[in-house]
Amino acid sequence: MFDLTTFLVRWFFLSSLARNTVEIQTMPTNQHFFYQQHEPPDDFCLPKQERELIWRDQCLGGILNYPPGTGRLLMIDAMRNELVERLSHLLTESDQTLSQIRQADTQRSVAAKSDVIEKDDPYSDADSEILRHFGEGTSGDERAVDAQDSERRTAKLIVSRGGTIVENDYSESSGSETVSETMVVETDTITATIPPPPPPVHLQTKVQQAVCCSRDIRDYLPQLVSAVLKSPSLTVPYNSQFDPIQRLRKLIINRCKLDPSWGVELCWLLEAEVGRTWKKLFEHRQQTGKRLIIVMPSDKAVVLAKIGMERREAFDLLQDAEQATAFGYLYVDLSEEMGEQHRIEDCGSLIPRLPQSLSVRRCRYFGDTMFFIDWLTKGSLKLRELPQDRRYMALHEILHEINRRLRRRMVSSAETSLDVEDNLSAYDGPRVEDLKPDMYQNSVYFPLIPQTGTWPDGTEQFNGEFRKNKGTRSVKAVRCLNIVVSEARLLASRDRCPFLIQLEVADTNLESGDARLYASDPVGLGSTMVEALGMAPAASSPTQQQQHNYQIPFELLHRGGWQHRGIPVPIDHGNSDGIYADQYEEYPYDFRQHEYEQLHQQLQWQPPPRQHGLFQRSTVSMGANLLDRVFGQAWAEKCREIRESSPYGNVAGWRLASFIIKAGEDIRREALVMQIITKLVSWFQEEIPAEHRPYMRPYTIMCVGGDAGLLECLSDTKSVDEVKKKVDGYTNLRDYFERAYGPPTREQRGFGPPSTPRADDSITFEKAQDNFLRSLVGYSLVSYILQIKDRHNANILLDREGHIIHIDFGFVLGDTPKMGMVPLFREKAPFKLSQEFWDVLGGWHMTSGGLGVRFCKMFELAFECASAHSDEIATLVEATVLSLNSNPQNANEVANGVRKRLTMRGPPRSRVQEQFIMSLVSTALNCWSTSTYDWAQKTMNGYL
Repeated sequence: MFDLTTFLVRWFFLSSLARNTVEIQTMPTNQHFFYQQHEPPDDFCLPKQERELIWRDQCLGGILNYPPGTGRLLMIDAMRNELVERLSHLLTESDQTLSQIRQADTQRSVAAKSDVIEKDDPYSDADSEILRHFGEGTSGDERAVDAQDSERRTAKLIVSRGGTIVENDYSESSGSETVSETMVVETDTITATIPPPPPPVHLQTKVQQAVCCSRDIRDYLPQLVSAVLKSPSLTVPYNSQFDPIQRLRKLIINRCKLDPSWGVELCWLLEAEVGRTWKKLFEHRQQTGKRLIIVMPSDKAVVLAKIGMERREAFDLLQDAEQATAFGYLYVDLSEEMGEQHRIEDCGSLIPRLPQSLSVRRCRYFGDTMFFIDWLTKGSLKLRELPQDRRYMALHEILHEINRRLRRRMVSSAETSLDVEDNLSAYDGPRVEDLKPDMYQNSVYFPLIPQTGTWPDGTEQFNGEFRKNKGTRSVKAVRCLNIVVSEARLLASRDRCPFLIQLEVADTNLESGDARLYASDPVGLGSTMVEALGMAPAASSPTQQQQHNYQIPFELLHRGGWQHRGIPVPIDHGNSDGIYADQYEEYPYDFRQHEYEQLHQQLQWQPPPRQHGLFQRSTVSMGANLLDRVFGQAWAEKCREIRESSPYGNVAGWRLASFIIKAGEDIRREALVMQIITKLVSWFQEEIPAEHRPYMRPYTIMCVGGDAGLLECLSDTKSVDEVKKKVDGYTNLRDYFERAYGPPTREQRGFGPPSTPRADDSITFEKAQDNFLRSLVGYSLVSYILQIKDRHNANILLDREGHIIHIDFGFVLGDTPKMGMVPLFREKAPFKLSQEFWDVLGGWHMTSGGLGVRFCKMFELAFECASAHSDEIATLVEATVLSLNSNPQNANEVANGVRKRLTMRGPPRSRVQEQFIMSLVSTALNCWSTSTYDWAQKTMNGYL
């Protein structure tokens, strides 16, 4: 199946061929090969790697079918154009599917509010309406099958007030489908109907694919930017209309018109490419509420002299993206530049030009959204200049000021933008008491989307754990209400001032590109995108003319401006630990295992020494008391407490967003690591059975320019360093697990009957140990793939359930921490597997409860899964590195290094592959640099 991942892998493969034109031109001609654009169908059972190899062979054959010269270059561009067309078709189809879902939901919500729904109403059933839309594009046979599937019987249940069923009346629907959903309330009975059955499987699959496409286009935005800016343009004299890079560029710009929230993220990524220093030259032209500077052709040379000619393409793309995002159109509309034949192909869909009144509202709305985030990131930079004893008070003043500006915008019905200066203090009005319920809709959009898809609301148990989105609904937008200033805190950092804040938001139940976010009038009556596009500029009264008199000067609108060919073998999901253990015992590494066992016996943890006074063993914290001492109040309880005490707690859709502001560093590397972790989690869920599945907990990282970012906060977690410091009478990590979750049972030691679950549903030692094992496997694998360094105990978290979670990925892909220019105790281990981590697992002895063999087995399965997706991982790495250093050769070398590390040394379950896994584990366990680096961090920074 063609998706965005496939597009990126193939695009960068063709771009690598375009860079090596000399080699392409010297290869011999193969005139007997016939290039076929169509690949094997999806139901043709081929692994994805094999399908990609077949496609690459076809591409090379098609290129070499031409003699050396221009023909080969044109063929490469033709193949890239084909990819852009397929991507455009994919986005158009997914947008249409989601649009039909939204229309059906709207019709259902309107119908639900009616007291009686007529049987002849064709929109009474949303599922039927969706099927009707899709049926228009299907064949007669498919419609016949769908009609048979859509036939259903309406069951009317008459339930007495005592709860018993009095009557069960079924009515057949003849001919067309008519379903009665009338609710009749009587004195003694309640009449109800059984909900309609879910839509057919093929429709559910299509909707899920549309949701995944909508999510992928946002997740892979950094790689799309790299594809446009860093791909080589073949210097062939032909019409630029057929230039694949320009067509991809137009598709991205038109995406900004369709989804302005997507455009906001694009603008921030392009600012990371271009920088912001040039904006100081034109700040006098920036209008309030419009975070937009349109550079005239006469001034463009000044900008390029400031940023460098090599960034010209990025600057031009930034200008177009800002204008398309802010106003919903360009002065020279891209769709008008293209012929009628290519308008739908290149743009994905025709997007009408917004009316002036609506485009101004949109500009102010998303301009204030960007200003809100910019204010927070600039605040972090300001705090760095202050002494440490003044930073806390300064942080509170910064947050109080942005809260005041939010209230001012809400009270003024969005007429006063956040960036308007009024010479008032942070503690002046308007006050919270001045706000009315209908004013909350005038606040600004909050762009950070959590991995779970929604922020907690304080009414349900919420653990923030990543869950794969299998639903058929996209993420809804939220509006900012208030920053809980009392909960803000500065985070420990030597050179920077990151801080954590809790933001109260309101769920709008609208998608981020919905015009009703910014087009609603003061009385709260919204308009759909179709209705908004048909709105004429408001001019019915002098008052209305004055309200919408926000014009952009006309003169400012003018501007010139290869993976190895290994045979993929399916993963064997056997459950025999005994056979697996026997295989490891047959290795020529038996003497190593014997040494490990001896070492473990020598270093095996001992019961803590008997102490006198306050910290006697009988008086130290245990169980739930110890967990509360370490992690504090549970996040669900804290969220509920904040809501109950907040004046905004009764706002419909109230939720609490918790995130970290980091400024003063480029976090695109961290975003890359989190991209790959998120993809690995999805692949693990799809391809590895639950009993062998590793665990990782992704969190959202959003780039805000080249020197700042937002990071989703992980709830109910503490760093290993904090855990050690907060545990009273701490001796070692194994002892902490036994005190927090209870001692190992007899079954876990290898004898005795199976243990029974605890009556209070608390986590047992075995469960916590299993959680620790699964997470240790997951993060060990990603650390090995991406060479993640700086793994001291302040960058590794523990949660209440025993999982470890790695954070702070500033040193990856060969970068190591340095003091000056000298590497500081370079970490040479493939991943961090310290002795204290190994002790928690219990070592190698399976008879005494050791999980060492199981660790190796899970690591092997996870490695096989990641190896099957090595091309996707390497493509993400190559595209990001290319954006960071603009060095194609270095990016290719880094990507090939990832492919090499993910190369299978032998078929799955083979002795060669198992020996390779065993050597990685033994190297990580016995590497002296791990303990040396931890010692250095303890000595220099006090990290335990």
